[in-house]
Amino acid sequence: MQRYLLMRLGQSLLLLFGALVLVFWMVRLTGDPAALLIARDFASPEQLQEMRAALGLNDPLPVQFIRYAGDVLRGDLGYSLRFRQPVRDVIFAALPITLLLSTLAMAIALTVAIPLGVIGGVSPGSWKDSLARLVGLLGQATPTFWLALILIWVFAVNLRWLPSFGVDGLRSFILPAFALSIGAVGQLVRLTRSAVLEIRNEDYIRTARSKGLSPFTIGLHHIARNASIALVSVVGIQFTYLMAGSIYIESIFAIPGIGWMLNEAIRNRDFVLVQSLTLFIATFAVLIHLATDVIYSVLDPRIRHR
Repeated sequence: MQRYLLMRLGQSLLLLFGALVLVFWMVRLTGDPAALLIARDFASPEQLQEMRAALGLNDPLPVQFIRYAGDVLRGDLGYSLRFRQPVRDVIFAALPITLLLSTLAMAIALTVAIPLGVIGGVSPGSWKDSLARLVGLLGQATPTFWLALILIWVFAVNLRWLPSFGVDGLRSFILPAFALSIGAVGQLVRLTRSAVLEIRNEDYIRTARSKGLSPFTIGLHHIARNASIALVSVVGIQFTYLMAGSIYIESIFAIPGIGWMLNEAIRNRDFVLVQSLTLFIATFAVLIHLATDVIYSVLDPRIRHR
């Protein structure tokens, strides 16, 4: 177990370093950061030069990268020109909102997808299975931003049941969480159904039937429990996708989370904030995958010896 954890931790550190390098170079490939921060058409060459000097952009790229990596390791992510405060404070203020939104979306997806997937897998070919496959297909085919607009039109504009923008308690997260969850619902329904179809013909399931156990007991204690092992890794990946998908949802619903902050940073040419938010999202994804690997190894000890 210790060897497995050390190996996964080493891989995660390499991924984090790769993300650091990639973010640094990709931002600079988009153009001159000084020109991104101030309008080139209205800035004099002297002003552009002063901005480059202030950002340390006149130094060679390897020197810039070493300085940037050192600042990141110290927790210094720079200063946001759009929000007029340190980037670290901007991220810490927005992170709880995005985590709450993503967690609610994942809770909705699991609540809907797992029962449908288990029911469809236990009784293939029935109307229940057809319903599960239909939900899975619609979930993966429905654009998140389109569903968000439909939900706003129906429940906020016409029925006036829920707010359409901003944060005003948990009710403000209902529509965005449901819209954000639709893709995860489709993916998890199909995966759960496939896992159950594979497990239901195993020898230990036949043994359980021969003992006279009820279909509900077999489905809950044998099929669903073993199918959950296959879901662990996918749930971690889906949670990362939900964090990334929040960029669209938070912008549509004007929710001041990580996604909304990133959109504002791009619109306002906040080069420092874009770079830091991109790196933060990549780091969060790597850490989620690491946690998923650890949980998977606990649930299935065979993974540790591969």
